[in-house]
Amino acid sequence: MPQGRHVAVKSFWRKPRLLVLLLATASSCCAVFASVPATGDPAKHWEQLQRDGTTALDSNEYWKAEPMLKQAVIQAGAFGENDVRLAKSLGTLGRLYTIRGRFSEAEPLLEEELCVRERAMGRGNGLIIPAMGSLVKFYLLYGTVSKADPLTEDVLAFVEGKLREPLEQSSPKLTMKKGEPLQGWAGQATPIMIDPLLEWSVTCDDLGNIYRLRGNYDMADRLFKAALDLKATILGKQHLSLANSYDSLAEICQSKNEMHDAESYFQDALGLTEKILSTGDPASYRRMDKLARCLLKEGKYQAAEEVYHRALKIIPSDATAAGTRARFLLALGCLYDDQRNFAAAAPVLQQALELAEQNSGPLSADLAPYLRKYAYTLYYLGRKPEGEQLKARAESIIGDAEIERRPDYEKPMQAKAKSLSSAD
Repeated sequence: MPQGRHVAVKSFWRKPRLLVLLLATASSCCAVFASVPATGDPAKHWEQLQRDGTTALDSNEYWKAEPMLKQAVIQAGAFGENDVRLAKSLGTLGRLYTIRGRFSEAEPLLEEELCVRERAMGRGNGLIIPAMGSLVKFYLLYGTVSKADPLTEDVLAFVEGKLREPLEQSSPKLTMKKGEPLQGWAGQATPIMIDPLLEWSVTCDDLGNIYRLRGNYDMADRLFKAALDLKATILGKQHLSLANSYDSLAEICQSKNEMHDAESYFQDALGLTEKILSTGDPASYRRMDKLARCLLKEGKYQAAEEVYHRALKIIPSDATAAGTRARFLLALGCLYDDQRNFAAAAPVLQQALELAEQNSGPLSADLAPYLRKYAYTLYYLGRKPEGEQLKARAESIIGDAEIERRPDYEKPMQAKAKSLSSAD
């Protein structure tokens, strides 16, 4: 494990026993509330405190959980500062403080939990990767944000290093048999490594999503790519979970306005999904929609139109898929309107509205975008009375206040309609 992160975290708790002493002092006033009697066996005493405290925590009985978990930390401290039981108790108490919004109290506990796990398992042990990821997540969401990136770099350095190791070794061609690990382009996972690698991929994906939401796209990109490599190593290149990674990477590229790369990743996600799942699986529809939206942002209207038509050919026409067909027809109608092809848009939007009514009912607020879009399309076709009726219907369903919050695609059309009205 690289040195940088260890210094960054452990410097806050150079004397791990200090935390136990502080907790012993803090808990002395509330120890009488714990209902667990001491036993002659310290290990059993800790186990009972930890179990009962965790049960109370999971039951939202925080007033019971806190004193028991504090005592569990004290009891675990007696086993030594390198014992994983101490890490478990510290982590559970830190989770309680996090749930209660006491983040400044939770942070040192969670930091010390990771330090204990490092001492107990070894700093180069991949089993601590999930714990490192949990602490990064805490830093980003609740704690000291500046501590997150160095720890994330250590996670990536460890994972990327482990992924490179098999590639740096020459190995003979293998004949695969049932039950043996799969061969992936990022290397081969031996049976004992499969479970840790899966946990690493989950950790990288989880952190990647948080970094993406925070706008740190470069870090998110590295995490998603690490997760992709791990999945390919464990599961092979033809596993559906890789499509999720392609989706995540495509969204990062879109956020960075790298639309060509985004399109490529969306194509990979859709191609893999269609190859693995049966034709007409809902996962394929969702990925078709993402690809089409990406193509629209690139100005590739014809390619997007082809994707929508392909989707409409495979989406069932029965009532169970009415909502899905309606949404794709609405998107196709919007595409035609963007090209000012209102004559083509009108019948598509009419069909979309009918299906939406079939799926949601005539008074559902979900009809608003269908009614609005069809109304403005009819306006440009010179069918103003029909359009006004649809607009009035939308207003009656969702109210005057809500009608002001119009979808983005209506804004330029609304401005154009006002200018035309003024000209009249």
